[in-house]
Amino acid sequence: MSKENFLEVRGLKKYFDAGRPALFSRESRFVHAVDDVSFNLRRSEVIALVGESGCGKSTLSLLLMGLEEPTEGTISFEGRDITHLNDKERKGLRRKIQMIFQDPYESLNPTQTIEEIINEPLLVHGIAPDKSERDERVKKAMEDAGLKPAEVYLYRFPHELSGGQRQRVVIAAALVLEPEILLADEPVSMLDVSIRAEIINLLAELRITRQIAVIFITHDLGSVGFFADRVAVMYLGRIVEIGTMLEVLEKPQHPYTKALLSVIPVPNPRLRRERIILQGETPNPIDVPSGCRFHPRCPVAISTCKHSDPPSITLSKTHQASCLLLVK
Repeated sequence: MSKENFLEVRGLKKYFDAGRPALFSRESRFVHAVDDVSFNLRRSEVIALVGESGCGKSTLSLLLMGLEEPTEGTISFEGRDITHLNDKERKGLRRKIQMIFQDPYESLNPTQTIEEIINEPLLVHGIAPDKSERDERVKKAMEDAGLKPAEVYLYRFPHELSGGQRQRVVIAAALVLEPEILLADEPVSMLDVSIRAEIINLLAELRITRQIAVIFITHDLGSVGFFADRVAVMYLGRIVEIGTMLEVLEKPQHPYTKALLSVIPVPNPRLRRERIILQGETPNPIDVPSGCRFHPRCPVAISTCKHSDPPSITLSKTHQASCLLLVK
């Protein structure tokens, strides 16, 4: 493992059993939720994981958290293989890798006060046995998450807060353990547009002040344009293109990435791209198309695409596309 990369994912797969297609069939079917995903994460880096709903983004985050067991592949953290850990080992790892879920209200216990919610991770992990020390850590986490002054919110319940405040409570509960990685699964999709920028700015600030690496999962590529260092575009369980944010925004190579970028609202009409509207629905992940899995919807597909499965495009290495779909 490179000294710069403290999280490495190689050939990660997750297949869910979908049962048999017919009552007396001997054939087993599987949902290809995550299918051969590889990438690395450097310290204090932000990677935006982008794609349509159902492409496998959230499943990938659950695999990284250890909430799902991978079918194949490896996950390494700080040089240690964490792919298959027992409960005790996994508990220790979760102090360093924390998750921010999509719906802040569903992830908070409505019967607990904000103080109890944020204090609970410290009790579970046996950190700071002294109550005064725990109280200080709770207040610091709350204020780092933007809940200032902390005393105003300590004894409130989740239903007494706004959506943005609840999401800050979820972030504070993750920060109280002082993690090294945050997995943010659509953290702004349930919030008003006016609040989204505040939460994104907060994560950008935490990345600097606490030196936390972030994997930001979203379907909106435009919302992380100024925030992410790199972007990985997922389609039907696989990363089809990965590169720095600037490279992907300025020189997208994969047709799917171009389609995602073309529909981002741009205030200046001179900078608008020609919209690419993909035809049809995302293929069934149980029956993945042969060859390139994007070819049924690709506007530039050729006959070769039905038989040849191209590797993912890594823009940080080269601007030359390796995808067969780009032949003109």
